[in-house]
Amino acid sequence: MPTVSVDQAKLVLNAFAATFQNNLVSADAVTFKQFDGEMDDRNKLTVTEQVGPRYTVTHTVNGVADLTAGVQSTAFGSEQFTVNGTFGSSMGWGDFVKIQSIGAARESEALKNAATNLAEQIDAYILKTAVLASNQWLGNPANGINTWDDYAQAYTRLKEVGAGDEDLRSILTYKDRETLGSYILTLKSDDLVDGAFRKGFTGEIDGTPVMFSQQLPILTTGTRSATAGTVTAGAQNVNYADVSVSPGPGLYMTQSFQVTVAAGATIAAGETFNIAGVYGWDNRAQAPNDWLQEFTAINAATANGSGVATLTIFPAIIVPGTNDGSGTSTVNTANGTVSVIPAAAAAVTFQGAPSTNYRARVYMQKSAVVVNTVPLTMPAVGKALMKSLTKVPISVRMWQWSNFQTGEHDVRFDVALTANIRDRRRIIRVNGN
Repeated sequence: MPTVSVDQAKLVLNAFAATFQNNLVSADAVTFKQFDGEMDDRNKLTVTEQVGPRYTVTHTVNGVADLTAGVQSTAFGSEQFTVNGTFGSSMGWGDFVKIQSIGAARESEALKNAATNLAEQIDAYILKTAVLASNQWLGNPANGINTWDDYAQAYTRLKEVGAGDEDLRSILTYKDRETLGSYILTLKSDDLVDGAFRKGFTGEIDGTPVMFSQQLPILTTGTRSATAGTVTAGAQNVNYADVSVSPGPGLYMTQSFQVTVAAGATIAAGETFNIAGVYGWDNRAQAPNDWLQEFTAINAATANGSGVATLTIFPAIIVPGTNDGSGTSTVNTANGTVSVIPAAAAAVTFQGAPSTNYRARVYMQKSAVVVNTVPLTMPAVGKALMKSLTKVPISVRMWQWSNFQTGEHDVRFDVALTANIRDRRRIIRVNGN
């Protein structure tokens, strides 16, 4: 058997890392951050990031606001971020030892496929996390993106929920690329076509970077009816102060909420729904939006024998003007999410038909999802090398191990990362109208 030198091991690892990095297309769709020292066994590889407070603003005429009753309460929030996932790929020893030169590394199908498959699986995981995190789902989930209006509605909603124009990203399917192309051919050549669409096939649509991918997740809806649900009980609103400190990763501003569907009916994690009469709230204008607030189910749930399903939902139902527990309403008003408290028995409408597969497209800010990574520890047995990628803060560990009794040799490549939600409101799911 050929002797494997340290230089050869470095050559293989470098080639693997380069191929992996070049195929990790999600690297430009979300934010990556590597922790080195901040996470350890004492904090269970979890850190907390503070969410700044919001305040209401007073407007008085011919005077100043009367503050004799006290100044506003300050309510800081927080979100948790963790790294608890490891992705790995491996290749046969025979393929490994064949790589004796840079040329062989470039030509090795085994090395290329091991790196590419790892990148594909990580991309699928990150995109699934990002897409299903959103509580906003526009359009008919059965439809693709066929027109400019289909695409533009996502940007409009993102602006309506207060997002800026920095680091916008959109991810569509290859079928959308085909149908958008057909739509272009039916239009006259004008500024809209040239400026908004033709650049899309070189990387942008209307100035927003676009990626076409088949790795957008497919959501299978639960067995619940689309329109037969109701709010189980009234007064299910909460105070911002009670939901502002996240009890776990991705749970900032979430709450428990009960809906009544059919007995034994299921609701899948990632489904969205709205409630009759409950509109979204614009914190900046301090006024209701002209669309019903949408909520997403963080967890999967099955209704009990009475048809009651208990969900964890985002956003929490925070109503401006309600007493926030401190004797005032300023905190709830500053952080309001809905126009009114949902009424008992109010109609609940789920997006999409029951037990159906849907693939949502996504329009988002890159900062909405952060992929946290950590360098893996070096193993106590075998030979291991670590390589940091140049464009993405990820470290790839290559581990070689041999079994003395059997003569078996193994080579594996591992990375540690977890996709964490920073702000669900900065992600819009979108399909055609």
